[in-house]
Amino acid sequence: MSKAVNAPTREQAQQFDQYIKHWQAVLGLHRWRMERGERPATDAMASVLMNDQAKLATYRLGDFGATTINEQSLSQTALHEVLHVFLYELIATAQDRGATPEQLEAAEHGVINVLEVVLFGVVNGLPQQEKG
Repeated sequence: MSKAVNAPTREQAQQFDQYIKHWQAVLGLHRWRMERGERPATDAMASVLMNDQAKLATYRLGDFGATTINEQSLSQTALHEVLHVFLYELIATAQDRGATPEQLEAAEHGVINVLEVVLFGVVNGLPQQEKG
């Protein structure tokens, strides 16, 4: 007997796409193209693969398991996947044995600067990041 799959409907997938765009804007990831892949994610609610040269992040939706699919779970899952993209360059730089301390510090500060703007804005009710 095959296992039941709790996958988003077409409408929920489109809503997920909008949440991806929202979190991409909040985190200032305008230089990345983010597109939904056709195949489902395996063993995950969603997944994302990055192509650094093309600045393309391809995300896929999968089985939400026992999690109810609603606005909150879709938005939170989209945020999770966008955070993978957000941290990608920092992690890649940290893993590069040839990276200089200055390169690692620059990648770290790239993350810190965005988090500073976003978190300061949340606390003080300021608008989200501008394109840049």
